Formats: sequence, structure tokens, C-alpha cells
Amino acid sequence: MERWRGKVAVVTGASAGIGWAICKELLKADMIVIGLARRLKVMEELKSQLPPNQKDRFFPRECDLTSLPSLRTAFHWLEQRFAQRMHVLINNAGMCEFSKLLDTGNDESIKRVIDVNLMGAVYCTKEAYRLMKKAMEFGEECHVIQVNSLLGHVVPQHIPGCGFNLYPVAKHALRATNEILRREMADDKLLRLSTISPGLTETDFGKKDPVSENVDSFPSFTEPLKPEDVANGVTFILGSPLHVTIAELLMVPTTERY
Repeated sequence: MERWRGKVAVVTGASAGIGWAICKELLKADMIVIGLARRLKVMEELKSQLPPNQKDRFFPRECDLTSLPSLRTAFHWLEQRFAQRMHVLINNAGMCEFSKLLDTGNDESIKRVIDVNLMGAVYCTKEAYRLMKKAMEFGEECHVIQVNSLLGHVVPQHIPGCGFNLYPVAKHALRATNEILRREMADDKLLRLSTISPGLTETDFGKKDPVSENVDSFPSFTEPLKPEDVANGVTFILGSPLHVTIAELLMVPTTERY
């Protein structure tokens, strides 16, 4: 990770869970980290808990990934603040709607599943790529990492009664999107693209959903993944030498069936 010291990274969904764990790991590696999330106050509180030598390198910014103006405003600020270039993008933001596709009254929420998990990552990558091109002109290495999910590989049958609706659809599409991007960026020799797909991880993901009965059939695990496990996977990807691309990293709890 030494070669990333002082380089600029953006992490979406940075206010909790995996996103915050990734921010902390990148800050430990002496990177400059811009955290994007809707909950600005939460990120500011988390920043206050950082060691003094890391606080000045963490920049929380409010951003709603379902709003193109909000997203572009965040990247415009970054462009002005950091000499028109950035080096690492971690598309981590995600959400799941625990209802069934055939339920009534959930049209807006299932649309948001696609907007956050897929289109938010697409638009962030487009904005980041524009700034990464400038960095690569200076001979600086860049990397885009999509934080996907085990549900981007399988649609589980072993969780009966749980309505994931379009979440696996969005995550499968995100994997396909990275393959499209890989082809479009084939000539960018200083740019790598990776996907990391965690299984069940101990976070607050989905806990605020009011339809709790749909989650009752989740299997129990004595030891699910920790956010720090996924963050370590991200630093493993970033730490690989330039001639190595970790195109896909699937990590699951040892006891998880898939």
C-alpha cells in the first residue's frame, strides 16, 4: 500500500459498516479519503473519533447517489479541491428493500434499489474516470473497486420467505457492468477494475426496514464477516502489484451456504 500514500480515494456509503471500515483502512495507509453519504452529521461524528494524524485527511461530503445533481456537486468539489484528479474509487453504497416484487405500494422503494446499487455506481465511475484520466496523464496509478455481494453471484434458495426483490438483479448487473467497463478501459494501462463480493456481513444493513417478518428466515451464523474483513479485502486488492488485477474477490463466512 506504500505507493498509495498521499493519493486521493472516494468511498461511497461511508457513514457506517463496510464503507466506514474501508475509510479507516485507507486512512491508515496515509491516503486522502473523501467519504460520500447522505448522513453528513454521522460522518462528522466518526471523523471526530479518528486519531489526530488522520482527521485532516478525511473529508466527509453529503451526497445522495439517487440524485445526479447531488452526485456531480460532490465530484465537482473534489475536482476543485484536489487539482482535478483522483486515484481510487470504492463504490460501496448499497441498500436492500425487504419486500416482494409482487407487493403493492413499493414501486418507489424497489426503483431506489436499482438507483443506489447500480446506477449510483455507474455515475460515480463516470465522474471518477474523468478525474482519473487526468491523474494517469501524470503517470499515476488508479483503481476502481465495486463492493458487490454474494447475491451478485447467486439468488439464494436457502432463505425462504425473504423478499430480496431487485437487490440480486442490481448486484448481478453490477458485475456485468464491471466487465463492460473493463473492455472500455482496456487501453488505460494504469487503471485496474475489481469487484469484491462479501457474503453475510455484520452491519446495520437492512435493519431499519419496517417489513421485519421477511427477514425472520435468515440463517444464523456463529461468525459472519466483519466490516473489517471486507476492508482488508479491499486493501489486499489495492496492494497487489500493477501487473496483477484481482478481477473478482468472493469472500463468505466459512459456514455460509451458497
